[in-house]
Amino acid sequence: MGDKRYVIGLPEKLGKKSSKDFILDDLFFEFIGDVLIKSCLLNVTVSCERKQTYWHLEIKVDGFILTLCDRCGDDLNIKIKGNDTFFLKVQERNIKLQDDSIIFISSKVTDFNLKKLLQDTCFLLIPITRKHDIKNCNSDAILNLEKFKTTKTGQLISSKILKEYKKKLKKK
Repeated sequence: MGDKRYVIGLPEKLGKKSSKDFILDDLFFEFIGDVLIKSCLLNVTVSCERKQTYWHLEIKVDGFILTLCDRCGDDLNIKIKGNDTFFLKVQERNIKLQDDSIIFISSKVTDFNLKKLLQDTCFLLIPITRKHDIKNCNSDAILNLEKFKTTKTGQLISSKILKEYKKKLKKK
């Protein structure tokens, strides 16, 4: 069933709640396998409530990650805060209905391993583009990038040459 540190008990009685707190660091995110997260400290609270035909699972995340700026390459601290909701539903047969927030489990299950959900939830809270405000970026790196910036005139000239070349090919 995986790492037992991330298991939460599923309440049996209707309306009953259980919760568990986790502190996740960079070792938890080793599955990424690159330098996306240099270090992190995330406080995560998971609550699980038994409803009539399912369990309502809520994950709340608050913390920070240290990563690299996409623009200048310097260290960048990013505040991570968010939550996600999932529904655990008993389903003995493998059905074809697929929904990211509904997880089908066996009726024999009394606890649930959260590790994959925690990884996915936290990972999806990280911004796709990670950049400092331009005024906080490494000015030397920005100056070096400016040297390689393409100009519109160069792109227009390339487009004009390409159009002329296409016309020549059509004539042949």
